[in-house]
Amino acid sequence: MSSTKRTPDETWKALERQAREAEIDRFRAKTGAEVDASLRASGHDPARVRAEGEALAQKLRADRERLAWQVTAAEGLARAQAKLDARGATYAGMSRADLLDRLAAARKNPKLAQPVAVLFRNRKPEEASEEELRALLEEIDALGEGDE
Repeated sequence: MSSTKRTPDETWKALERQAREAEIDRFRAKTGAEVDASLRASGHDPARVRAEGEALAQKLRADRERLAWQVTAAEGLARAQAKLDARGATYAGMSRADLLDRLAAARKNPKLAQPVAVLFRNRKPEEASEEELRALLEEIDALGEGDE
């Protein structure tokens, strides 16, 4: 049992979750004939409900297969972000002029020119704060390491 006391909101959500789970368990315990009778009593055609359910399941399976690349991309992004977060602060204390010089050098690097251009597609480097410049240079360094 947890030693921390739940908030009223957490308690309410737990009660709702328990009620949903109990309702699901109640329906799972029913036989097929009992489910059909319950559907008919509510004015539904059991065969039609099953057909609609199967069509929905097929659509959801197709969507999952079609969008599976997003899961892989999200995992890759999370790994890249963790790697970036683990890096030390290389540019802390560096002057704005030095930061802009480093950025200009990165823009001239053939391996990094395109990614750097994308980072500044909506505004000029001169418009960025020093903190933003430092963060961008850290990202650029991480991109450069990925190519090695």
